[in-house]
Amino acid sequence: MLKFVTALIALLVTAVAYAEPLLPNPDFTEGNGGPTGWKLTGGEGRWVDRQFVEVTGAGKDANEWRCEASFQPGKLYHFQMRARRPGGSGLAVSGPSFANRDFSSIPGEWRWFDFVCRAPDHVASGYVRVGQWQTTGTTQFDAVRLVPALAVHRTAGGLLLGEGESILGGQYRFSGTFAHQGSNYHRTLVRSNAWFNSDRWCFGDGNEVVYRFGLPGHRFLSGEVKFSVNYHTGGGCVAEISRDGQKWHALATQETVGDAGAQMPTEVLPTESFLLRLRAVKASNFQVNRIEFQGHLSDPPTDATGETVYADLESTSPQVSIESMTLGDGDRSGRTTVTMVVKNSSPEAAKVSLMVSLQSPGKEPVDLPAEKTDIPAGKSAPLAVSIPVHQPGEHRVALSLSAGSGEPLRASLAFSVPDYYRTDYGELLSGGTGDLAVWWCDATRKVPRTRPAPAKTSKLVQIAAACNDWEGFQIVVRPDRPLKGLTARPGPIVLRKSDRPAVRGILNTISAENVRVLRVYYHFVDHPTDRTGIRDWWPDALPPLNEPIDVAAGVNQPLWIVVYVPDIAKPGEYEGEVVLEAEGWSATVPIRLKVWGFSLPERNHLATAFGFSPGEAFRYHQVRTEEDKRKLLDLYFQSFAEHRISPYDPTPLDPIRVKFVSDASPPRAEVDFSAFDPAMARAVEQYRFTHFRLHLDAMGGGTFHERYEPKIGDYGEATPQYQAMFSSYAKQLDGHLKEKGWLDMAYVYWFDEPDPKDYGFVRSGMERIKRHAPGIQTMLTEEPNDALAGPVDIWCPVTPNYDHEPAEKRRAEGDRFWWYVCTGPKAPYCTLFIDHPATELRVWHWQTWQRKIVGTLVWQSNYWTSSAAFPDKPQNPYEDPMGYVSGYSTPRGTKRFWGNGDGRFIYPPLAAAVPGASGSGPVLEPPVSSIRWEMLREGVEDYEFLHLLREKLDARRSALSPEQIRQYEALLEVPASITSDMTTFTTDSAPIYERRAAIAAAIEQLQK
Repeated sequence: MLKFVTALIALLVTAVAYAEPLLPNPDFTEGNGGPTGWKLTGGEGRWVDRQFVEVTGAGKDANEWRCEASFQPGKLYHFQMRARRPGGSGLAVSGPSFANRDFSSIPGEWRWFDFVCRAPDHVASGYVRVGQWQTTGTTQFDAVRLVPALAVHRTAGGLLLGEGESILGGQYRFSGTFAHQGSNYHRTLVRSNAWFNSDRWCFGDGNEVVYRFGLPGHRFLSGEVKFSVNYHTGGGCVAEISRDGQKWHALATQETVGDAGAQMPTEVLPTESFLLRLRAVKASNFQVNRIEFQGHLSDPPTDATGETVYADLESTSPQVSIESMTLGDGDRSGRTTVTMVVKNSSPEAAKVSLMVSLQSPGKEPVDLPAEKTDIPAGKSAPLAVSIPVHQPGEHRVALSLSAGSGEPLRASLAFSVPDYYRTDYGELLSGGTGDLAVWWCDATRKVPRTRPAPAKTSKLVQIAAACNDWEGFQIVVRPDRPLKGLTARPGPIVLRKSDRPAVRGILNTISAENVRVLRVYYHFVDHPTDRTGIRDWWPDALPPLNEPIDVAAGVNQPLWIVVYVPDIAKPGEYEGEVVLEAEGWSATVPIRLKVWGFSLPERNHLATAFGFSPGEAFRYHQVRTEEDKRKLLDLYFQSFAEHRISPYDPTPLDPIRVKFVSDASPPRAEVDFSAFDPAMARAVEQYRFTHFRLHLDAMGGGTFHERYEPKIGDYGEATPQYQAMFSSYAKQLDGHLKEKGWLDMAYVYWFDEPDPKDYGFVRSGMERIKRHAPGIQTMLTEEPNDALAGPVDIWCPVTPNYDHEPAEKRRAEGDRFWWYVCTGPKAPYCTLFIDHPATELRVWHWQTWQRKIVGTLVWQSNYWTSSAAFPDKPQNPYEDPMGYVSGYSTPRGTKRFWGNGDGRFIYPPLAAAVPGASGSGPVLEPPVSSIRWEMLREGVEDYEFLHLLREKLDARRSALSPEQIRQYEALLEVPASITSDMTTFTTDSAPIYERRAAIAAAIEQLQK
């Protein structure tokens, strides 16, 4: 089923023709001494070359360009602009005075930004702004537009559902968050007089917002309302409900930061509809960033997910107007229906004609067949047009509605088909039957549950891998009838006879033990992470298929097959099969594997540093004894090793122990490596980990949010006792790690994401380390700057903050660069989120190679629950994919979103999804992989392919011609088909596989 998310603008039904733009001088080309109609509100700014405007921030200031504008109370408006930031960081502010939106990820090249918002019911005039708030550097703006807008919602099962609405298992759910395209608007919103900023309502005295919930033909039998106050300096937020808008029933009051909510009172139940009001009381100043309602419905409708898009009005007509527009469900042929209710405003009957032009991604506009209908004078009638949308990306629809010879109403609708719903991959296999399709696709895909089977056919699965390499693919089973007891059994993968060597001892068979069968688990994403994400079932966890499963009719069930090619495998073509069985059905899927004639290294050249919480694993698995903890850690570290990921701490039960002796003369540290040494040796020799985070006691530390000072016992940093003990401690660490050969593996990561206010503190700490342990590497999650340069060995900025030019200057001084992703960045960058394309984590590693970055970091890998969001009962990471905020002064019980899957790449086994759910005993099973965990491995392997090619080329360079060298060096460049810049990259895996095969062929040629 096709669904649409982003919309570029909306239709307004009005008798006024908008021939003139709503904003003066929107392109900043007019003026004498300054852009006509626009004023700078202080601070530093310029009108540049009569083309665009800019503002420059110093880090703690704010200013903006403004123009006056008129609005219609309660109406929707679409705002858009182009912006770029040649340098610096911080927030660009934009939009109408009543509904600002901040944008943080402004690239160096011009890019469009836009959003839709609703004017408060009392606002008829105001201003529109573009500017900066506490930025460093310059931000530039151009092409500022404001257009009246009308929301267009989706029909599903005869019900109209908009953004944030869904029906799942007989429960209606409304998730009112505000970072989406429509900002403060939802279909359910009735009225408001509150202001809005970026992703939250802003309440002062007398402000309120009112929502109406109801679905025709169904009654709410029960329900619960929740809301979240994310900022508060005074007053309180009261939630009330009413059937008629006259008699209100109090539900909950929140007078501080945090969540509140209550069940619907029995006196209003059951009800077909009701109003929910949030209002400010007392001397109020607070913000609300989430409003939720969940209600149990009578006569449960089918599951459905709502959506809201928008369209642009270019002109209106005195003869016809559009009263409403809706989107219908797309069918499996790749079409959706846009239906509009058209009113004939003329005094005579009219033949109304709708002309439609469609421009699909990368194609020229195509005129669709005209739709016509007769409408009596003063009456309304529906007009529907079927829109073909066969590929992902932005589709533009131009609409021209006319009656007779008068001027037509012209509108345009632009929407994006999410990459998640693309249907241009996969091949249908011959093992299916009439009512059961079996198809396959590569591993770098996320298959929607309801995607139709592909039309392209194939007789077998074809994959390729090097030795000491893992390669995955997916077999997708899609029955039209319920399928009971599905199993999959892999066989050995055998070298074809024609490729077998005559010499004995060379491996001709990849045993079935090297083939793993996992099942793809779907999670319902109720709160999309950003514009890329959509509310739907998303695949991620990969529990083993160790028992039969049932598959419902009409849905896909992918099986994830991953093959490990041993280091001693003979190159050539291998053949094998996977046997699928279920009640009354079986099929055999042939596999062909090409093994390239080289091996990937045992240990990465790319550094990896991923957080891992043993305590969280012990909690969910309910292991309590030392023996069980060690067994469980072995299972987790085996998964890390197989995925080429090094955890922060590979010896959590065997740390380096230190005792500070303050009364010695001089004061000293007694460092005990007796437990650490054998554990670390095992981490290096068995698991092939490449790096580890070295914990330094007494350093102090913290984050931009808060920090704590260095101290040993009662002795602060300024005391001679502290200095002597810390020096003794650091020198012993430096010397011992050097003696063991582990010094290059160790990095000290003791402060996280400092603000400029922290720079002096951080620099002092880094210099203290270098003074006493010059061989220990220091790492800082920050982009390079002069205030910190010198004692920092490894800079590790978040990916959008990496700037290649200053990085090259620091490399010339011997510094190295890692980088990281976490809750940020979000779209349009490569991210780690569940509700993003599978390619992103893989492309991230190509971007890593492209920028000479030598390490990747992620803060956590098993962040299964939030102590703030779930203070009493831990989260089930299978049922709730969201990563919620912990710490950072988040109140107990408050759910703030970091993003779906943030900090969570591995899962507890299903038996341990909720601690204690399967009994009180320990669950000694391996962790469950995920699609994103697999993509991390694929990305690291891609990096190692490139590194190996460079090694082979350097070794043979003197024997090659200039043309050969040029051809091989070209393969070391990352092609634009994979990624051209940080926000332009493929969501199709085909270019990655093509380039990987070309690199493999080059490696084979160079080692002949």
